[in-house]
Amino acid sequence: MQTLLAPTTELEAVNRLLGSIGQGPVNTLEFSGIPDVTSAITALRETLKDVEARGWSWNTDRNYTLRPDAQGYITIPTGALEVDPETKTSGYVIRRNLSTGKLSLYDPDEQSFTFEEPVDAYVVWAFPFEDIPQAARTYVTIAAGRRFQTETVSSDVLERFEAEQEDRAFAQLMRIERRVRDANAFRSNRAGAAMLRRRF
Repeated sequence: MQTLLAPTTELEAVNRLLGSIGQGPVNTLEFSGIPDVTSAITALRETLKDVEARGWSWNTDRNYTLRPDAQGYITIPTGALEVDPETKTSGYVIRRNLSTGKLSLYDPDEQSFTFEEPVDAYVVWAFPFEDIPQAARTYVTIAAGRRFQTETVSSDVLERFEAEQEDRAFAQLMRIERRVRDANAFRSNRAGAAMLRRRF
């Protein structure tokens, strides 16, 4: 049976960043103590969050149910980059609840953190590097590499080369995203049509 390749790991991505400035690879990301390694990890993870904050099919939940705790508070889930309540009539916002010290849903009309019912929300998640699709890993790695090079060696030649690579990787990521969203829309339309047919 043919051996299949595994998706890019965070270690491989960091080593690609290091290689872009002529540094040798490392075997682990733990306790390296090497400034360039630390900078590469930081660049990769910052870029990952920036990319994920856009909200993609693979890190977005719609109608995600947020439930009040025993005190009626709805704490914002760990790892959520964006939480937007989907109730059309609500003006709910996110504020830090001084009673808990945590970011929580807040009703400014009632001036209250207390909710009696669950709230459905649009949520964008900050997944770890190895929990995102390969096309996204490639784009994040290249975009982080350009940021890392600019901060480390600042070469105009490398900047132009990486910018071209980044554009191609982003185009590929967008092609896959459109394909997934189109497929989801098609399934939704089919499901909606089936529901309508069942009504008559």
